[in-house]
Amino acid sequence: MYKRLLDMYRELKEAGSISDFPNILGDVMHKELLRSFESVSGSAKLICKKGLLTDFRSHDRVMLHGFPNLNKIATGGKRVGEYKDNKLSDNKYSIQLDTEGLAFSIGRELIINDDKNALKQVPEMIGYSAARTVNEAIVNMIEGDHKTYDGSSLFAVAHANYGTTALSNTSAGKAAVQAAVNAIEKATDSVTGKKLGLKAKYLVTGIDLQFVAIELLKALNFLPVSTNGGGTYNGLVDARLIPVVIPEITSATAWYVIAEPTIMPVIEIGYLNGKETPDLLMRKPTMVNLAGGDDPFGYEFDDILYKVRFDYGLKLGYYQSIYRGKA
Repeated sequence: MYKRLLDMYRELKEAGSISDFPNILGDVMHKELLRSFESVSGSAKLICKKGLLTDFRSHDRVMLHGFPNLNKIATGGKRVGEYKDNKLSDNKYSIQLDTEGLAFSIGRELIINDDKNALKQVPEMIGYSAARTVNEAIVNMIEGDHKTYDGSSLFAVAHANYGTTALSNTSAGKAAVQAAVNAIEKATDSVTGKKLGLKAKYLVTGIDLQFVAIELLKALNFLPVSTNGGGTYNGLVDARLIPVVIPEITSATAWYVIAEPTIMPVIEIGYLNGKETPDLLMRKPTMVNLAGGDDPFGYEFDDILYKVRFDYGLKLGYYQSIYRGKA
């Protein structure tokens, strides 16, 4: 990918298109940035619903309530009931874009020295930084004291969506995860009292609990319950939960069961016009060399200046879609 930089510069100069050098260099760097960004940004975004935001204004997400069961209208072709008008109520949350970014420069010394390893590390590190920033913001949605649509903290007594049992490869750990799954799948509409139809999908942990989660869900069919060799079947093996590790989770003991996010998300992440990756922008060199000739390497400080810009927004959605366990 990284052709010798001075050879590229000389070839373009001979072709009379030396002004293309910063653009070609920027294109190569952008590809490297996206590669590193996408390599580390996937796990946290799994628990979010993706949204499209067309501008920087606040966008309301309406959450309708009040759909009871259908009324019986006819039996065997004979009318036995009437269509009843259903009065709907709603809650809402609002999501809005933020812009985050970082500027950096590539100096002429780095280009002339042809230090490909250093040049490759710059967009790699920027890509990691952008992905880490988004992941930490997602984690903060569940670890910080943010409010849900009802004005309460995400994990509140009234929400009945948290417990105090440690995640462990034991009968107690199994029972705690089963209780979390049941809590999500039993969640009801606050108006009608009917079940929301949520399905638990992910068992989410930080780095410290990742192997415990894997063992609990996949490795063992039987968990020991006594010292005499007795055991009990581990129903979590067939529970369809997917272990997800989010390195940015700060707690060494917290674990989460989270529902399928596309229907009733606990977190929505919105992107400007649906663009899910950061932009890399370049400030074109404008300096004129008074000694004659073109200088593709910069202007005030002999640098080619870049900035990374990312437009996205985050908001809590349904508290019913998440359950937290924490020792």
